Amino acid sequence: MSVTVPVGFKASGATAGIKPSGKPDLCLIVRDTPDEHGCAFAALFTANFVVGAPVIVGRRQREQALKGGPAPRAVLVNAGNSNAATGQQGVINAEQCMAAVAGLLGCRGAEVFMSSTGVIGRPLPVEKILAAVSGLVRGLGRGEAADAAAAAGIMTTDLVPKAALRQVVIDGRLVSIGAIAKGSGMIAPRLDSAAGPHAPGSGHPSGTMLAFITTDAAISTPDLQTALEQAARPCFEAISVDNHPSCSDTVVCLSSGRAPWQTPPARHADQPMPLLRPGTPGFAAFSAALAAVCDDLSEQIVVDGEGATRIFRVEVRGAATAAACTQIAREVVNSPLVKCAIHGQDPNWGRIVTAAGNAGVRFDPEQTSLHIGPVCVYRAGVPVTAALSDPALKAHMAGKKVHCVLTVGPADTVGAMTGCDLSKQYVVINAEYTT
Repeated sequence: MSVTVPVGFKASGATAGIKPSGKPDLCLIVRDTPDEHGCAFAALFTANFVVGAPVIVGRRQREQALKGGPAPRAVLVNAGNSNAATGQQGVINAEQCMAAVAGLLGCRGAEVFMSSTGVIGRPLPVEKILAAVSGLVRGLGRGEAADAAAAAGIMTTDLVPKAALRQVVIDGRLVSIGAIAKGSGMIAPRLDSAAGPHAPGSGHPSGTMLAFITTDAAISTPDLQTALEQAARPCFEAISVDNHPSCSDTVVCLSSGRAPWQTPPARHADQPMPLLRPGTPGFAAFSAALAAVCDDLSEQIVVDGEGATRIFRVEVRGAATAAACTQIAREVVNSPLVKCAIHGQDPNWGRIVTAAGNAGVRFDPEQTSLHIGPVCVYRAGVPVTAALSDPALKAHMAGKKVHCVLTVGPADTVGAMTGCDLSKQYVVINAEYTT
């Protein structure tokens, strides 16, 4: 169960024939009420300078919504074609698809958000999408089947669908947050900010990761944008499959404002949920649940990384700042040599430590130690030779999740990244992707 658990949402999936495989390639998520109390929209996009047409259109929609203009109440997603590197015609094609869905829903084109994922540089097959949208709208529903159909409709090289759900009681209301996501290859997300597509701290180009979140919390669009930025960026930016920049990363959240009473009061049972406001316990609880959803999805994406057989988390401690710790962790996670060692169950401390040394962050090797699982394999600039024959180390390396802790100094700072191994299957998948 995922995006249709929050009150006020329906979803569907369909096959339009965009994918040569004939697998599902369309998804629609709809808030079934027009814009009213507690309804909101928020979005984050890739920080890449090269973006697909849906990102161009979506950024405009976000800007308009934050200024009090029309906010999307529906999300249309196609897989198999990213509608990127398609010029102005790509924008026209996206808006044509949005208008077709809007006509069937009885709303304006600006109230339909579109996202695309798949092969780059090919014109969007508009005619196939237009032929399928009426069935997509007729198929809207709630429940496990609707959620599963929506999740399947956004997959590309994913082996499994990805969904998450969290519920939290806020001021007597049962607030639900449901989500679906896709992502398997070209994953190293860097998300923008509503303050600007390349706001300070927004990072570099990102990988192909899409996440669509629904909630029945009552909240304003600006406050939902704040909550989404605070929750999503730390989670999705802490994963990497292959550190390959793409142009389509998108995270969207819609709210309906219709969270039900957990136990209806004797009086005022029909009273709408008050808007969540930053600085209140309710907003903090909502933000924590939203972060938990994003964290859940981000790990599912890494686990399903193309060709992945295991994942590994690198936690770095003791650099001058938390950002510096994360910078080192990212360098280690993205090292092909480290990824190959993880795949081969080889506790190759040398690859990890030297990758860390390439991160551009100064640290003293003589103050550095490395633990792989429960075993210290490197201390004060030299290896712990006996550790390599420790059965606990071998057992940890053979597991599905490897945990490394690299301490580079005395500071009370921490940063972490999660990645996956590099297998022969990754090469096969990507060598044959478009040919």
